[in-house]
Amino acid sequence: MAVHFSVDTKLTRLLGETYRSSEAALKELVDNAWDADARNVVIKLPDPLSSESIIVQDDGTGMTAAELRGEYLNIASDKRSRIGKETPSLKRKVKGRKGIGKFAGLMVAEMMRIDSVARGKKCTLVIDKKALIDNGNDLEAVDLSFEEQTAGPSVVGTTITLSMLNDKLNFPTPDRFREVLIHEYGREDSFKVIVNGVPLSVQDVPGTAARSNATLPAAGDVDLRFTVAEGKKVPRSPGIILKVNGKAVGKPQLFGLDEDEEIPPKLARRVYGEVEIGGMEDYVTADWGGVIENSKPYQEAQLFVQAEVKKQLEATYAKEMSLQKARLKRQIDARLAKLPENRRHFAEQAVQKILKRFYGESDERIETIVDVALDAMERDAYWEVLERINEAQKSDVASFAEALEEFGLLEIAAIGIHASHRRRFLDYLDQLVQNEMTLEKDVHKAFEGNLWVLGRKYSLMSSNVTLKKVVNTYCETAFKGDRASKRPDLLLSQDYGDSYLLIEFKRPSHPIGRDDVAQAEKYRDDLSPRLSSSAKMEILLIGKGRLATLDANRLAESIAIHSFASVISSARTELDWLITSLSSPPTAASQMSGEASGTRG
Repeated sequence: MAVHFSVDTKLTRLLGETYRSSEAALKELVDNAWDADARNVVIKLPDPLSSESIIVQDDGTGMTAAELRGEYLNIASDKRSRIGKETPSLKRKVKGRKGIGKFAGLMVAEMMRIDSVARGKKCTLVIDKKALIDNGNDLEAVDLSFEEQTAGPSVVGTTITLSMLNDKLNFPTPDRFREVLIHEYGREDSFKVIVNGVPLSVQDVPGTAARSNATLPAAGDVDLRFTVAEGKKVPRSPGIILKVNGKAVGKPQLFGLDEDEEIPPKLARRVYGEVEIGGMEDYVTADWGGVIENSKPYQEAQLFVQAEVKKQLEATYAKEMSLQKARLKRQIDARLAKLPENRRHFAEQAVQKILKRFYGESDERIETIVDVALDAMERDAYWEVLERINEAQKSDVASFAEALEEFGLLEIAAIGIHASHRRRFLDYLDQLVQNEMTLEKDVHKAFEGNLWVLGRKYSLMSSNVTLKKVVNTYCETAFKGDRASKRPDLLLSQDYGDSYLLIEFKRPSHPIGRDDVAQAEKYRDDLSPRLSSSAKMEILLIGKGRLATLDANRLAESIAIHSFASVISSARTELDWLITSLSSPPTAASQMSGEASGTRG
């Protein structure tokens, strides 16, 4: 004989209790409006201890009688399985997943009424929580109040009314509710959320809010509003959104503060705001995705935003650093007391740099880092040698020369240790490239911070912030959809002149062919106009080597192909020579060479 599950009506209460707060439960109803492609959602929260209802009204697609019965009342029905991962009209990422969001309102209230208008019909569904729980039947057998009537053809949307609010819970407050919503919906231009007549704004982010206004010669009126978020939770989309005529332009940005060495990156990511610039309308790109960054209005406004936000960040930073240093003061002071007095000033400076460098880390991690640093300062032989040199300067020339020689020997020893560490790195790198599972992105990560592996010719080159912006801007326009994963790897420059190097990494198991070369040349052709007109760009491709069918003699002089094996082998040979040279005593020939060199000097 077959048996079946029985759905107890008390499930209604259990599902409503899955939310941590009244505000979190109400947010579920806002998420439903988002999934319904609503452009506006208006929430009315009553005064505490009043008998008024909570009302959540949206102008989304609404629901027909069939949709209410077959989908809304279908418990645990995943919305994504019905409509896909994106909403039909506005292509938003669907939030509803578990199919239990409908019970969110029953956490807050005893009675939930749903009025939904779609395709000329208005459906009204009333859910009585007490009636559900007290009913002894299966949940599927409980009768719900349902009506359908004709509505105006131009009216659409859903209104949820929550009445007989739960007096055992604190009433949801507008301020707290806006804080819950701001991180997720504060950046959505196509989705306006209004709570008790007040739209979401940057002021709703918990933290220190600031506002600055100015009239600039080129940029015109500038209105800047931002908040430095507090606590561990940072804004989902940090940065300042640029608005022109009330419309957002591009993505949130930090107007150069992310490149400021005086601002810790984690602190900069706590900025959330918007700036309205009056004189930018003629400098917005056609797709409204950005502005002309070298325009005078933008650069003028950028300096203003930088100065105002940095001032607030520095105040926040100084306060938090003081608090963190105070928490660590006992431990730091005990270690500093062990150092000679003439070293303490430098040690204190080093500790301050550590606190800044590792801003946002836990006290335990900071304490460990400070301990290691102070250990090194206590034992570092450089201190003694530098003190000897300082004393020797006041003495005779021979003593001074001897002290310098000692420092040189210490430098040689340090170079030898450093070379040995690099040698070990190459061993690990060799393991990485020999692994069949290693991808292009894996070797990219390994090489980007270790350009010395490519040889002295490339070790002084760098991929600075400007070049990264060039590549990122190019990739945002050229690499979308199916091409998103096929973007150029590294664009490097010399510290002088207009010489550039485009590096393309391939899988270590991938031999480089004509198509790979053509792709790299296409990158070069597309990137070149974004650099100066006199710029020269070489191309370096690294993979398993070149295909036998690719004739190296037919390659342009500006294109080089290497295998990972040859690159690592060359770097290892050079390091082995250096380590051997440093550990061997000088030969007579080298001594004579040194003496001759001294004579010429």
